[in-house]
Amino acid sequence: MSTDPKLHLQQQLAASRAELMALLESLQPAQWEVSVFSEGDPWTVNTLVGHLNESERGMSIQIHKTRKGVETLPLDFNLARWNGELKQRIGTPSPSELLDNLVITRAKTLEMMDTLTAADWSRIGRHPSRGLITIEQYYETIHGHELTHTADIKRALAALV
Repeated sequence: MSTDPKLHLQQQLAASRAELMALLESLQPAQWEVSVFSEGDPWTVNTLVGHLNESERGMSIQIHKTRKGVETLPLDFNLARWNGELKQRIGTPSPSELLDNLVITRAKTLEMMDTLTAADWSRIGRHPSRGLITIEQYYETIHGHELTHTADIKRALAALV
């Protein structure tokens, strides 16, 4: 772990968000309804963007709890159930609402990052799929998660051509 990972992570988060936003801002309205994942309850581009926003918001809460020394997840937390209930939680936001929410959530993520001390970066919390990770690794996870799902959206759109 680096001693001050903030600048590097800010750059990573800016790059992944720029790639995602460029893609989303280029979409035609019908492309927001393209199926990205078809297993179980299908997820469209719209659903996946809502998932990215909800996941980042959730990880930011986990970072805050980790910093305070509070358990990050309830004992009965079930990631598959949480993902399965996504559509109920977010409803049917419009593309413009999703884009606005991405901006708001990222601003809050970076705001929290700016308050971290050197000691905070190595504090450990429980992530739902990665297990015990540091606060630094939470931010790396947000970045990697965004890149993964940006690639998923690109693949789904390319399959239409």
